[in-house]
Amino acid sequence: MRIYIGYKYRNFKDKENLKENLSKISDALTSLEHKTFILGRDEFNWNHHKSPSKSVRPIVKNMRKNDVLFALIECESKSTGLLFETMCAKLMGKKIIIAVKNDVSGKPFKNYTKNVIEFETYEDLNNKISTELKNYL
Repeated sequence: MRIYIGYKYRNFKDKENLKENLSKISDALTSLEHKTFILGRDEFNWNHHKSPSKSVRPIVKNMRKNDVLFALIECESKSTGLLFETMCAKLMGKKIIIAVKNDVSGKPFKNYTKNVIEFETYEDLNNKISTELKNYL
């Protein structure tokens, strides 16, 4: 399957750590023979636009190409982009999987799917991807 990995970027403080963790998630999914897409990495070479509206077309174009949205939620801060990606996935009939850190509510994203993986650490998340992802696909 082709998996679009969505994430919060603008309101995330440690962007280098985020990139590293997204790469590890991508590697875990790829090891299960899935193809992954990360907007910042694959479309913008990690040079995100200052204007979120410039991401709308690439999000829609690439959401169409993928089968699943895997949304990473590790903080409570607002993310208009991730919410837009989630609504696009829902409207396009894509499977949505939400990975939510244990101490985060995951709202409003949990309203779009029952496929929720709760995790404590990224090591925990990668282990759960390896063992539980098949239950959601």
